Amino acid sequence: MGIETLAIVAIAATVAGAGISAYSSYEAGKSQEALGKYNQAVMNNEALARQADARAAANAQRAQNEALKAKQRALYAKAGVVSAGTPLLVQAEQAATLEMAALDIERTGNIEAGRMRAQGDLDRMQGKIARRGANMQAAGTILQGAGSAAGMGAGFRYQGIV
Repeated sequence: MGIETLAIVAIAATVAGAGISAYSSYEAGKSQEALGKYNQAVMNNEALARQADARAAANAQRAQNEALKAKQRALYAKAGVVSAGTPLLVQAEQAATLEMAALDIERTGNIEAGRMRAQGDLDRMQGKIARRGANMQAAGTILQGAGSAAGMGAGFRYQGIV
């Protein structure tokens, strides 16, 4: 193997190394994008679960509220209080307050679900940005490898090796 062959092998190795490095960057970017999409799906599923949990908790709160209101009506009836006038106003105000507590449970769940969805969107965007960055890095690596190979070739030609 002569010096000319070694020069060609060196240039080929430089080009191959740049290609492998570029492909590695490209694949890493694809993986980051896929991970971002996966994380978004996970966060969306968690958001749906949180909303369902909030609805269930609010419904449980409403069931407790109904039991409390029924107990109050029974106690009013036992005491001979008629559900009219002031007692009726008290019952209506309490029913509104109890329903507000149930609605607050649902609202809190919806807010948390919204935050989870926003985090999922952010994860997806970060994956896209990582892929774009990796593609740019791959392109830069290819150009750098081509430049190095061209420089080596010119140097070998100048020295009269090739």
